[in-house]
Amino acid sequence: MKRKTLQQLIDHARLVRDDAAVQAAGAHREVDGAQRTLEMLSTYRDEQLRSRGARSRVDPAVLRLRERFTQKLDGAIDEQTRVRDALHDAAERRREELLGRQRRLLAFETLQARRDATNLQRRQRAEQRDTDEYAAQVARRRRDGEKR
Repeated sequence: MKRKTLQQLIDHARLVRDDAAVQAAGAHREVDGAQRTLEMLSTYRDEQLRSRGARSRVDPAVLRLRERFTQKLDGAIDEQTRVRDALHDAAERRREELLGRQRRLLAFETLQARRDATNLQRRQRAEQRDTDEYAAQVARRRRDGEKR
């Protein structure tokens, strides 16, 4: 694979990884929002139950109305729990996708680093051969000059 092609793959992998990071962060924010909503609903229900217990005499019709309201609130809490759990699962998938994209990018960057190191060694060996050849030529000239 040519260096230009490998660099294009790295650039593309970096863009895909960055996109996956944005999606993972967004999914995490959605989970946080769903969790806050769930906590708000739970807190509201708890406050309603506490205030209900504080009142000693209540009309039976009001009591039934509060009971239905509490049931609806419990249903909303159950639904919000399902929403939060689904968002959490989606966020986990996004995080796994991000990790996979990061590993792919790292693999390309490692390949490029190894190629760069191999090319550097090759150049250094060529330079060493040139230096050795030059030194051998100088030594031959001296030897040939001394013989005359």
